[in-house]
Amino acid sequence: MANLIRCKACGYVTVDGKITDVCPACGVPAKMFEPYQDPVAEKRRKILGLHIHPIIVHFPQSFAFTLFVLAVLSFVAPPQINGVLNCTMQVISSALPFFLILALLTGLVDGKTRFRKVTTPFLKKKIIFGLSFLFTSILIAAVVLALPLSSVPVMVLFTLLTIIAVGFSIALGLIGDELMEAKLSG
Repeated sequence: MANLIRCKACGYVTVDGKITDVCPACGVPAKMFEPYQDPVAEKRRKILGLHIHPIIVHFPQSFAFTLFVLAVLSFVAPPQINGVLNCTMQVISSALPFFLILALLTGLVDGKTRFRKVTTPFLKKKIIFGLSFLFTSILIAAVVLALPLSSVPVMVLFTLLTIIAVGFSIALGLIGDELMEAKLSG
């Protein structure tokens, strides 16, 4: 394993010899770096270094927000554009539950890799919010596939469901942010 160094100011970790004059993350002088021993085993570090869950989780988050924006636009868009908006909402709504299942599965793998179990308090919250987000996404898909989006009451229901989905997405992001650098050593 390479010799690592860490910035005392911001915690940025890199391989010794890669820093020139300043920390690339925060800009303090290179003399602010100290030797660093990575507490995470190399095999676990490689798995975590792939960042699969943080990457996959952006799809459902962006889909939920996009659906909300499209729903709001559908209330003010001219009728000629509403057909395209409705079609787009149907496609994204149909894909959202599948991406959420993938995000939940990668989250379980990530949690197991980081903490060796998925029953920590934060991970329990993430599982509950994730399943709630999934249930909401299934409702959204059911609405767009079973009901006419040209109906104002249906669009109001759809918009409310997208607001709930965005809320779950935000909650999951906030919890995930707190967990981003947490991991058990070894």
